[in-house]
Amino acid sequence: MNEHILDVGCGSSKIPGSVGIDHLSLPNVDIIHNLDELPWPFKDEQFDRIVFSHSISHLSNLPAVMIECHRILKNNGFVEIVAPHYTSDNFNTDPTHRTHMGIRSMNYFVNNVDFGYRYIDAEKCFKLIKSSISFREEATSWRKTTKSNPFRWSGIEWLVNKQPRLYERFLCWVLPASEVYFLLQKRTDSNR
Repeated sequence: MNEHILDVGCGSSKIPGSVGIDHLSLPNVDIIHNLDELPWPFKDEQFDRIVFSHSISHLSNLPAVMIECHRILKNNGFVEIVAPHYTSDNFNTDPTHRTHMGIRSMNYFVNNVDFGYRYIDAEKCFKLIKSSISFREEATSWRKTTKSNPFRWSGIEWLVNKQPRLYERFLCWVLPASEVYFLLQKRTDSNR
């Protein structure tokens, strides 16, 4: 069975076979829509997977976007996010970035991580499957290969992801990261 995938902010490099939505009229964009205007033009529980490949940092209201993702995602579906880490030169170079992302950014929207509080109601929370920091490119469902990463093969990236809070608190400005990755799953109360 083929997944029904939404590529949010796809630009001209949409994931093959997905529905691409962007605010710009570019080749491969299927739906032109201001992504800060909610709701998005989709019915409830329409997608198996929602992908944000370097697009979520451009949106202005992350809690509202996560609630919208919950609405249009099928039960047991996934939200997959790759964004520039807040220390990345790519984040700081692009003047349209609005939201900084660190390893704990999605903790505000999940119910399986011991964290102080949530920005959305419990019934709209997700389950955090994976989060990681990368110094080059993180492997994803849509990237078949990633760029050479000496931080990965030297073990530095593994060590950072074993103690990400320690890294972000004390070392991230000495050794800036490139990307942060999240895989979230929509789970109803009956299958948490």
